[in-house]
Amino acid sequence: MGEERDVDFSLSVRDPHIRQARNKTIKTLLMYFALMTVAVWALLSVFWGSTYKLEYYFPNVKVYVYDYDSAANPNAILGPSVVQYLVGTTSTRPHMGVIVRDPSGKTFDDVASEIVGEKAWAAVVINANATSNFEQAIAGTGGLLEGEWAPEGAISLVVAGSRWFQVILEYLLPFLGRYMETPTLEASHQAAASFFSSASPDALGTLTATQQAALATPFAYQNIDLRPILPKQWAGAAPLEAGLIYYIIFAFHIAIILLFSRMPLQQSMQKQGVRISWLHTCLLRLGPVFVGYFFLSLAYSLINIAFLLPMDGNGYAGFGPQGGFMVFWMLNLLTIFALGLAMESMLTLLTLRFFPFFLISWIILNITSSFFPATLAEHFYKYGYAMPFWHTTTATKHIMWGARNRLGLNFGVLVAWCALSFCTLCLFELMWRRIEERKERKQRAKDVEGQAK
Repeated sequence: MGEERDVDFSLSVRDPHIRQARNKTIKTLLMYFALMTVAVWALLSVFWGSTYKLEYYFPNVKVYVYDYDSAANPNAILGPSVVQYLVGTTSTRPHMGVIVRDPSGKTFDDVASEIVGEKAWAAVVINANATSNFEQAIAGTGGLLEGEWAPEGAISLVVAGSRWFQVILEYLLPFLGRYMETPTLEASHQAAASFFSSASPDALGTLTATQQAALATPFAYQNIDLRPILPKQWAGAAPLEAGLIYYIIFAFHIAIILLFSRMPLQQSMQKQGVRISWLHTCLLRLGPVFVGYFFLSLAYSLINIAFLLPMDGNGYAGFGPQGGFMVFWMLNLLTIFALGLAMESMLTLLTLRFFPFFLISWIILNITSSFFPATLAEHFYKYGYAMPFWHTTTATKHIMWGARNRLGLNFGVLVAWCALSFCTLCLFELMWRRIEERKERKQRAKDVEGQAK
């Protein structure tokens, strides 16, 4: 027995007895390597392309400009300077999509509603008292905030940071900040020069500290974030980015575990020459999935609570923390069904042999839709508005930070994905059943023909 075992384990991969199997293995590997190379170029190009020439598409980012200063003061200094400069920036790239709006009849609350409602990405509000406050401050008759000069009240850059914090905090606000430097500096020089040109030496010698501060910095700007991500809430970035990738991976593990758990039952039925009905085959596929997804979605939701993430939209949503958690859990449950049932369906169609190519495609197409907005990419990337990731992240931003409410649309699209994958899974099971039945009929016909001969 020992000698036979030594002989069994002494076979070389170059042995001529296994040439056929060896050649088949090499061909299979070459095919997979070729497919993987194609997948790298095809799929990663989609992701790389979503950030390629990002600044080229900045004109798609609408920025409303409201000049209340000129509307309130016929001799306004700041308003015309800022408007003229911002309009001038549109002649060269990169630039934002500056749109000058009529401030008549609009309050700041109306502007805020436009930004939260995503009519525009930001608003530059030149406040009505910008020039008059400066004039009153240097005249010593007012224009102060709590007894001090506050030049940053002249201009407000209004955004909703949680809408897409990667874009707003990293690109939009820095860009607008640079936009504000030149016109505010020019207007400040003009305002100071106007005062010095008419002021007497005696008046200059008796300037108060407040007047000196106003002359030193007549105008400045401030950022107003209507839907901010507050301190200690940045863990909320996890379920918006990498967290959903991990979510797909967990769903993939469930699909693989269930696949191998069904094998003993299938092998047993095959040996006995029996087969369960198509309906019960679908129940066998879907029943354990429901249980697995239920507990996975609950765990995924609770981990966000463990890291103290808000569930009430920071007070801007129409529900409290308890109701918000239930909405969040239902969102995650529908998300895992939308993502996981699609994988179960494609695993049925492609089999385990080619399923990994769908998995990487599913991840990349989804993550691309939620990493950067389609506004800053080619028209092709608008496909992302139909992907589960986009709707999950959009709904999560509302639940956590009170960004625009699209819950009805978000839940509706996720339900549609669940229904589509449920139907295709059942149809693919039926397709393979018909294929196997056809093969069996042909085999029986051959056996009968052989017996007849």
